[in-house]
Amino acid sequence: MNSPVLHLYPDRESCAAALAQVLAGRLRAATQGGAQAHLLLPGGQSPLPLLQRLAALELDWSQVELAPSDERWVAADDAASNLRLLRDALPQAHWLDPRQGPTPQLAAQRWGERLQCRLPLTAVLLGMGEDGHFASLFPDMPGLAAALAADAAPSALVGVAPVQPCLRLTPNLALLLRSDWLGLLVFGGAKRALLEAVLADHPQTRTLPVHALLQQAGKRLQIYWAP
Repeated sequence: MNSPVLHLYPDRESCAAALAQVLAGRLRAATQGGAQAHLLLPGGQSPLPLLQRLAALELDWSQVELAPSDERWVAADDAASNLRLLRDALPQAHWLDPRQGPTPQLAAQRWGERLQCRLPLTAVLLGMGEDGHFASLFPDMPGLAAALAADAAPSALVGVAPVQPCLRLTPNLALLLRSDWLGLLVFGGAKRALLEAVLADHPQTRTLPVHALLQQAGKRLQIYWAP
């Protein structure tokens, strides 16, 4: 496997601080001359220290459009919404809501079309679960092989999670790879052990979504890890 780049930190705060500087540099470079930057960020608890760091930096957020790297099919103001979590942390940015239609299928189609118009994205940061999922591409979900296919057209789709809320909106892997910078934020010993197994190409990891991510992204992928 063409291995990604590992950035290891002794604690989550130092990891978040370093990653915030990297993302800020990317955003500043992309917005020089008045252009707009496009950034995807993960939801959940892991990125909270990063969001706090980003909010404290001097950036022209009027030139930055953000979207969650995946979203749950709930109302935008629901406590489970990734958009709500991210928007509360960075209210000064422009936000692209994945809910672009009245049904999950239509919303995913239209969101994918909106994202296609923004390719290549300035930066994409992903999270990963202990089951090896990223974005809302979960092991054994319907349509997973097509969503991970290396030759797929960039698009978005309806993901199915093993926990409530089950229905999710997610880009496919082909779209996520169409970015000028690609990162994976991972905390904890269990997730590092899983990554090391994937990097060693253990047979039991080959069906996991993260295996496809590492294999297709290769050294372009920047992995940020802390205990």
